[in-house]
Amino acid sequence: MSLPRLLALVLLAALPPAFAQTPAKSPALAQSSTPFAPDTPTLKVASRLVAISAIARDKSGQPVPNLTRDDFLLKQDGKPQPITYFSQGSSLPLTLALMVDTSGSQRAYIQDEIFAGRAFFPAMLTRPDDRAVLVQFDSSILQLAKLTTSVLTLQHALAYLTQSHDDIVRPGPGGTLLFDAICAVSHLELGAQLGRRAMVVLTDGGDNGSHFSQKDAIREAQRADIMIYTIYYSNGGGDEGVLRDLSRQTGGREFTVGPASSLQQIYASIAADLRLQYELGYKPPDTRPNKYHKIDLRATDKTLTIQARDGYFTPK
Repeated sequence: MSLPRLLALVLLAALPPAFAQTPAKSPALAQSSTPFAPDTPTLKVASRLVAISAIARDKSGQPVPNLTRDDFLLKQDGKPQPITYFSQGSSLPLTLALMVDTSGSQRAYIQDEIFAGRAFFPAMLTRPDDRAVLVQFDSSILQLAKLTTSVLTLQHALAYLTQSHDDIVRPGPGGTLLFDAICAVSHLELGAQLGRRAMVVLTDGGDNGSHFSQKDAIREAQRADIMIYTIYYSNGGGDEGVLRDLSRQTGGREFTVGPASSLQQIYASIAADLRLQYELGYKPPDTRPNKYHKIDLRATDKTLTIQARDGYFTPK
């Protein structure tokens, strides 16, 4: 099934603003004509360059600042490529999606997620043009706050995570549309924005009912150069391996909430990552449509490791 077809059938319904006095009637999913209408001007960029977001780490795993273009070596499909664009990521705007699994297996963790989220958004949106969107997913995918630069709007929208949305037409009797949610947000929201792009997904890794597969989700995120940070929140269920693959293949990281690592601490680590991100670009030697290419990005200093996506698909 194509992305446009999926979007028409099951994807996103916008809720009223979190601070509204009287919620409007929720539309059917198939009737949402502008599911992601940002409340701030956005910048779109078209380029023949392949963009790569990267984070360099030292032996202790800490992000390394102040590297230059000459500190990186890049190959596509095993062949060296000149880096034609280089920037410190902190100089570019950040577009972020916080995506929360609200299916039955995750309901017990929502209050903690709301509490941590109130500190997460101000820590992430530190520049005037940084922006974020809040999405929940279970048997449907709902936008709780549209793309915005307003931390207050995002914080208020967190309250909707605890509310019932049974009045909204859902695509099926149950399920967890993890892969569909990643495809939708990659395709509609983050992929067209200038600068750094990241997705933070709180879930146990289970998917039930998605039209798209794990491979599709990774492909869409790679197309849009989106780093997926996954946070495994579970008492032992779900599929942590799925989250590991989603993160590693898109250049993100996987975390697990536990006694030694609270959700607040994980959010702080993600914020530190994205503040020390590098943006690189190169002109691909092969531009045949819909073809996968392997990317190998390394540091000239062999004591450093590079966190970046491992491939991309040329546009159709």
